[in-house]
Amino acid sequence: MTDIVPPLEIIPISLGFVNAYLVKQEGIILIDTGIPGSALKIFDIMKENGINFQDLSLIILTHGHQDHAGSVSAIRERTTAPVLSHVNTAELLQKGVQGELQPCSMTGHLLKFFFSMKKHSAFPPFKPDILIDAPYNLSSYGISGMVIPTPGHAKGSVSVALDSGERFTGDLIFPKIPSGKPGFPFWADEPDKILSSIRTIADDNATVFYPGHGGPFMRKDVLELINHV
Repeated sequence: MTDIVPPLEIIPISLGFVNAYLVKQEGIILIDTGIPGSALKIFDIMKENGINFQDLSLIILTHGHQDHAGSVSAIRERTTAPVLSHVNTAELLQKGVQGELQPCSMTGHLLKFFFSMKKHSAFPPFKPDILIDAPYNLSSYGISGMVIPTPGHAKGSVSVALDSGERFTGDLIFPKIPSGKPGFPFWADEPDKILSSIRTIADDNATVFYPGHGGPFMRKDVLELINHV
């Protein structure tokens, strides 16, 4: 007799130019939290989908930049769900700063000044509950999948890989301008690791990629990106 896998539901949350995601299975996780001030929008989406504060089992931060971690403190105040991040993200989170952006493209150089301004880079400081530096199983939170370190964009970047094939990649993959197709990030702390991280997450089981901006992307389009380097 085989175990029956509970149905999976993915609820994208558009927070202006950045995406957060709710993933429902036996448990419910939130992936990323948007800029400061995004908590009410996330709470509204939870309410629309019949999710109470106490239903949330885990909050995952793909990395510590303001547009992904900016509202984690406000959300954590209303829920008992622990917050997970990579150990290399913890110091920045506790200081409430995203650190210096390292451009790896012309677009990154052009936008660095704007996104390095204090109002676009600082956020309420927060101490995460769970720190990882290796793959982390989500089964105890009611989700069939893993959190996987995927350095490149930031030293503490992680992605979420569901057993059913969905991938949540934070800023490991950026939409190209103006096509919107999968591309490499504008900024990278460890640019030499981007390609290997994408290849890790674009394994044979991967089907669709949910990035922090734009998307979603199909596996064939991500493979086209990394196979033409």
